[in-house]
Amino acid sequence: MPPKKEAKEKQVKGDEAEEMVLNYMRDINRPFASADVVANLKNRVPKTLAVKILATLAEKGQLTVKTYGKQLLYLYNQSLLSVLDKSELTSLDENIKAVQKDLEEVRKILKQQQSELSTKASLPKTSELGKDIERVQSEVQSANQALEPFLNTSGGKPAITPMSAEEIKKIDQDFAKWRKEWVDRRKVYKNFLDFLAENGQVSNVPVFEEELGIVDDDETAKKLEQSEMCRPAVVSKSLPRKSGPSKGKTELKRSGSDMPAGEGKKKIRKDKA
Repeated sequence: MPPKKEAKEKQVKGDEAEEMVLNYMRDINRPFASADVVANLKNRVPKTLAVKILATLAEKGQLTVKTYGKQLLYLYNQSLLSVLDKSELTSLDENIKAVQKDLEEVRKILKQQQSELSTKASLPKTSELGKDIERVQSEVQSANQALEPFLNTSGGKPAITPMSAEEIKKIDQDFAKWRKEWVDRRKVYKNFLDFLAENGQVSNVPVFEEELGIVDDDETAKKLEQSEMCRPAVVSKSLPRKSGPSKGKTELKRSGSDMPAGEGKKKIRKDKA
């Protein structure tokens, strides 16, 4: 259902319109053009009438008028405003301080409530809790299945014994060793093949490799070469000792060569199909 339109304010004329404009200018006590007065009074005073009323009030001395560009700005005559005595000013200052204190407390409460609202808004909705519970239960079940061989014991020992730190280190060292051997042999083959091609002894590389039973690295080897295991680790340099300068130590993570992945990747097939 479309929202109802607001009822238009009834327009006033004559002395009532003049009194309304004067009261507004005195209460707000700010400079306004005629168009601003009409808009702020929500068109209760017609524009043409508002212009005449403002000019009349200025002639009576109740308003002051100044020209700003092509506009006339009207302001309530400041000399007609009552001047507060010292006690009234002091009381007003105290009221302002009290209101400012209350405002600060309200702002603190608002900030706290906004924080609580943000926290609650980030929580799962009630309608989504069922799916979240199912997802978590599935993750718990998968984790329990993965841990089952370690939890089930036979003779006081688990069915599968986790590897120790030394065993993991040994595997990493073996991986780095044999990967270096693989990369070095691949590099030797590429250099040798380039030498034969440059000297005209091999004119068709694909045919030459087919005759010798040489194939590209399979997808598993390519993925492994591009994986995190074969990427160099971030270089970390140790600070020089006070006794004398020392070279920085460079650590490479499971890397046996600086050759970019995908360059001259070949391996020799043991048995020719």
